[in-house]
Amino acid sequence: MYSNKGISIQRLSIISIVVLFTLNIHSQKLKTYYIKFNGEKSSKLNGQYKRTIQNKGDVWVVNDYYLNDSLFRTGKYLDKKLTLKTGVFNNYYHNGKLSSTVAYKDNTKHGDQINYWITGKVSESTSFEMGEVTGKWIWYNQDGSILNEIENITPKIHSEQYGRSAYVGGQKKLAEYIKKLNFHFPKGYIALYNKTFATFQIDEEGKINDIDIIIHGTKEMDSVIIEHLSNMPKWNASKIGGNYVANYAILPLSISKQGKKVLTDKIIGEAFFKSGTEDYKEENYEKANFKISQAIRRNHMEAKYYFLLGHSYFKQEKKDFACEYWTIAHNLDKSILTKEIKEFCNLE
Repeated sequence: MYSNKGISIQRLSIISIVVLFTLNIHSQKLKTYYIKFNGEKSSKLNGQYKRTIQNKGDVWVVNDYYLNDSLFRTGKYLDKKLTLKTGVFNNYYHNGKLSSTVAYKDNTKHGDQINYWITGKVSESTSFEMGEVTGKWIWYNQDGSILNEIENITPKIHSEQYGRSAYVGGQKKLAEYIKKLNFHFPKGYIALYNKTFATFQIDEEGKINDIDIIIHGTKEMDSVIIEHLSNMPKWNASKIGGNYVANYAILPLSISKQGKKVLTDKIIGEAFFKSGTEDYKEENYEKANFKISQAIRRNHMEAKYYFLLGHSYFKQEKKDFACEYWTIAHNLDKSILTKEIKEFCNLE
């Protein structure tokens, strides 16, 4: 005969197994793979970030990491394809500090969005209601002081006060203009890379100037590109606080259907760094900051990029920014900083 106690223990064991099985169904194993900056899957060799994804009930929890395993981004999605954002997404700089927090509902911004400088100070405090700007918005200078404040913002007020530079007529018209680029290649000629990148400044009036070729072709090719971009119609200039301001922009340009070599993010990053180094030597620090930041975006594991960016900010007397970038450089390469910089930034 079996005792009631034995039967109870047996039943408890069966219930435990059922519960564990149910939990396993609702919480699948952690999957890990590599991605590009835009979230596309990539090989480990060409990956810019490492992603982990796990299904937990009704959501897919995603954590993205820099290649040294420090956290880059956290968030949740409503679908397996990761197209429907939900809840709060946190983004981080390479120094571990928040770069932004953004609230979503049904893949639409809904709630607060706070952006931060790399020093940890708030750069923007904003709010959205199902994608539309709303509530109180505050913009901050890099030193923490308030740049502008709007108590009850509306889409109309926002468009009057702020706006990114844009080609008149939009991306379609810009693409039409770029297609008019005319290269006269010798028969059988194959370019080293099938595309290039150009940077330029859009001034307060929307005029194009200060054009640089980042990935060089032949001298003739570079000259044709510079001339074509110089003749571009005026853009709509950037607007901050109702005032038009100059800004730098990047334009990728297709040269041919194929190239001799594959143009990887690391090659592009190194090209931006070299061009930014020349700007630094010429004491054009704002331009150097822009290009080196582009280099970091394409290859965030190069200590020398952060090292030079730190020097550029130091030259602009932004010592707190300089130390943040030097700290990242130090974490990636313990031998890159001088003793004086370590002491200045209180690094061991």
